[in-house]
Amino acid sequence: MAAAEELQEEAICSICLDFFCAPVMLDCGHNFCRACISLCWARAAAPSCPQCRQPFPGSSGLRPNRPLGNIAERLRRAGHARAADGEGTRASLPLSRPFPHEQMQSQLESLRREKGELEKRERKERWICQDYLEKVKAERQKIAPEFKQLRQYLEEQECLLLARLGELEKQLKTRLKENAAKFSKKISYLDGLIKEKECQLSGHESLQDAGDVLSRCERGNLQQKEQMKHELKKEPGVCSEAAPTPEEVARNPPEALTTDTGEGVEEPQGPYTKVDVTLDPDTAQSWLILSEDQRSVMQGATQQSRLDNPERFDPWPCVLGCEGFNSGRPCWEVEVGYGSCWAVGVALESVKRKGPIDISPVGGIWAVGQYKEKFQALTSPSPTPVLPSMVPQRVRVCLDHAGGQVMFVNVDSEAVIFTFPRATFAGERIHPWFWVGKGSQLRLCPET
Repeated sequence: MAAAEELQEEAICSICLDFFCAPVMLDCGHNFCRACISLCWARAAAPSCPQCRQPFPGSSGLRPNRPLGNIAERLRRAGHARAADGEGTRASLPLSRPFPHEQMQSQLESLRREKGELEKRERKERWICQDYLEKVKAERQKIAPEFKQLRQYLEEQECLLLARLGELEKQLKTRLKENAAKFSKKISYLDGLIKEKECQLSGHESLQDAGDVLSRCERGNLQQKEQMKHELKKEPGVCSEAAPTPEEVARNPPEALTTDTGEGVEEPQGPYTKVDVTLDPDTAQSWLILSEDQRSVMQGATQQSRLDNPERFDPWPCVLGCEGFNSGRPCWEVEVGYGSCWAVGVALESVKRKGPIDISPVGGIWAVGQYKEKFQALTSPSPTPVLPSMVPQRVRVCLDHAGGQVMFVNVDSEAVIFTFPRATFAGERIHPWFWVGKGSQLRLCPET
């Protein structure tokens, strides 16, 4: 009986405490179920024998022990047979043998490490997902107002272009009607001369009379041609000049193309006149640095020593041009490619200099500018975004004082960046206006 118990004990796996199932033998001589030793090594940091702790480099040292497996299978069947007969119930059960203390402690530590790693990974994944959720929320809040402003800008541009094309269509229809009436009158006159000539030639008048009629017809034709040439020269766009295309009208608003002379006839306005502009040091904010020729301005790292006066801007980094305009159509060019925080335009001479100012037509300022990635026209009540492809290196500022219009042009592409609608200057003098942020520099281009 003791021998049977010893044999049965030798057929028990020390890991699962049951008869061996597909036993394997390690190089150290100990046997284990293949599934048991594989699971034990998968949880351990370094594979080793659970009984003698001899380390093993991997699963290559597992050798099947088929004789031991056959013995374990026979003992398992014998135990089931005795259990069915109601005998030997105690002997049929595997002997209860506890894990060695060190083995249990090792497995416990392995399970704890695995749990800690999983918890750490779970926290990391949760933090990553929460961070991305916050970024998605912020991006959504950022995109909505930007596209709202862009839609508003596109709608305004659509209305403006349609209005310009409508005005051009009206002008062309009026011109067509007037030309039809004038040419009809002149053609009728020529028809009368032709009929008179035909009658004279078909009669029995002398050659002298025919020559007189021919001379009179030629003189009449010559006078008529001279009169037509004189009238055509007085009418812009009729035969002597080509009518503007829709693309030209889109670039130049009707207000800039024509002006009312007071007699119901529209005459072309003169071109913009390029003027020489310099910076006024008496208006420069104390942090701004002006070049010796007063054509360049940048924001310094330290405050400049300047006397405070009512004309100086404070605290906004602004400066005005020395020149002021109360009539005409002046224009000037500014290099803006040095930095991403700047604005250029015009301002009323009475613009607010101290404290916070409203950089919009409401505050007496008409300007465009860039702040980091945003390029926009400083309109009221909110800025109007301009497409990033329109960001220029040089800007031409065009002022039509009488028409109350301020237009900005990309000098390199000659494309109109933005045109402010009719403004109310109330006859006040207008000065060039500049705003310079940190890391930016503006330079006035000399008149050429």
